[in-house]
Amino acid sequence: MRVGVIRGDLGGPIFLADVEPVSRRNVPVDPPGQERYIGRPTVAEVEAVLADSTVGAGAVLEGSDIVGSLPLTITLGVDDDLMLKTSSSASFSTYTIAAGTYTTLALLLAAINTALVGSGITARAGTGSGSRVALESDTKGVDSYIENDTVAHGSTANTGLGLADGAVRDMPTAATFITDCLPVGGPLDVSSTTVNAVGATTNANALGLIPSARGTVTALADALAPRLADTAAAIDSFLVGYLSEYRNASFNPDPRRVPALSSGAAVEVVADDGSTPYAGTLPTITTSTLGSPTAGDVTIAGTGLGGEAPETKVKFTGDVVKLLDQRLIEANGGSVSSTAIVIPAALIPGAATTTTSVQVQVRQRLSAVDALV
Repeated sequence: MRVGVIRGDLGGPIFLADVEPVSRRNVPVDPPGQERYIGRPTVAEVEAVLADSTVGAGAVLEGSDIVGSLPLTITLGVDDDLMLKTSSSASFSTYTIAAGTYTTLALLLAAINTALVGSGITARAGTGSGSRVALESDTKGVDSYIENDTVAHGSTANTGLGLADGAVRDMPTAATFITDCLPVGGPLDVSSTTVNAVGATTNANALGLIPSARGTVTALADALAPRLADTAAAIDSFLVGYLSEYRNASFNPDPRRVPALSSGAAVEVVADDGSTPYAGTLPTITTSTLGSPTAGDVTIAGTGLGGEAPETKVKFTGDVVKLLDQRLIEANGGSVSSTAIVIPAALIPGAATTTTSVQVQVRQRLSAVDALV
């Protein structure tokens, strides 16, 4: 699951104290403790991701598919010059590609990179379909910029490489990523589709031009809406704990404040895909039947009744007052699964329809009380 803070009026980050501290985790099963503070991302935090030397991204000029032009012949003095700059205030510099016939995109890219040595620009395969030349600024982050001149002005290699004349590309601001993916009030959406689509005009779909293997989108999603492993403790928090309270529409960060703050959810929680609303399962009883499967037994049917771990409990009230845990139920011939619990008659003598009720608890999650039928 991913958690994003969608309020802009909190005095500070929120603390998730019930998602497994290190000292309580089950080492073979659980990840290191996930207990943490989560706040709205700052501009500096997002800029740091975009500028990171490993996962960061530079502005990219990506050409059209030239697979139909391969092998491509570059002719000396005819179509061998690229005129580029990495700052809007700079003058264009000319980079000459060695004349020759290039049978593959890889060979062509190698020749372009030889010409670009010292330019602050790297040529690589584009992310679009087919064979595309992509020129990426080596300067990563929001200050990244790249522009090519026109064929008429001397950037004669543009046409053969599939590059548009006079194209300008830069990087969206960190604030744009925050506003588009985690606006105040929601919705939280850090899916790859949405993150890749951030930007307009000279930086439209900026991260869509970055190879997915670099991990830029995932790193940015982590900065905007940190991921929690779906441990039992984290699911408990979502259903009945801190996360449940923070995502409640009635949440108020400071009811004593004057003037009063409005009530409203502080966080949104989505699945790992970054956009699908997260869904957990509370224990839900559909039927509680006395005399099934044999006389005196009770069968509870429903969803989310157990099966994660031996932590299911069944509470009887009314004619029978007992709290039975999963181990006791199973040790006496009963069974517990996510959809059914069978309790042997020997554990519940005196149970009666209508006047005996049951409730199921799985960890911290409680079902409604249901009368036997």
